[in-house]
Amino acid sequence: MDIRKLKTKLKKDLSHFRYDHSIRVAKEAKKLAKHYHIDKKKAYLTGLIHDIAKELTEEENNYWIKKGNLSSDLQQEEYKNIKHADIGAIIAKEEYNLDNDICNAIKYHTIGNKDMDMLAKIIFIADKIGRKKIPEALKPVKKLAYQDIDEALLYCLEKQETKLKDKGIKLHKDTKELLKKLLEVESNNGKLDEILNEEIKNDKTDKIVRGIIAVSYTHLRAHET
Repeated sequence: MDIRKLKTKLKKDLSHFRYDHSIRVAKEAKKLAKHYHIDKKKAYLTGLIHDIAKELTEEENNYWIKKGNLSSDLQQEEYKNIKHADIGAIIAKEEYNLDNDICNAIKYHTIGNKDMDMLAKIIFIADKIGRKKIPEALKPVKKLAYQDIDEALLYCLEKQETKLKDKGIKLHKDTKELLKKLLEVESNNGKLDEILNEEIKNDKTDKIVRGIIAVSYTHLRAHET
């Protein structure tokens, strides 16, 4: 896809605020993609287009909900702030013929999904920190994102859960499943840390075996996502 032409179209179709946000998300996504060794151009493109349905009229929303055979639940009030993700994914596929991983990243960038790939995780996080002014509660995410993207995701979701709970709103089922998965991974990693540290501390393995364990563990952590 011609990025220059896409930018021209988005600049025309989106408000100044939304276009500026999209550019910031795209730039942050590209940086994260470089850090995690995935396609930088694809990450930038996904960041650009992730909010393509954010400012549609209700008539346009209803058109795409029907055309994409999406759940009619999206027309309800409780989905007003997240339905643009599902609709945006349909537009990305139908109008731009974009790859499935890009469409999924757009679809998951608001509520997440337990089957998110690295691109989807990057767009989710970039959407939170690719802002002119990052909310105080999300400032730690900027650093976490480049250390462990799953930890950054977990932090965001826990903050989101608290915020919604205060408003008397339940987490979306997909968000709950993702949160559960991340908490399980964190728990397992903590146990592995304890075992490895105890082995080294008690000198139960010789130097060669300890080196193999350490290298294998580092490799595992690097590829968990």
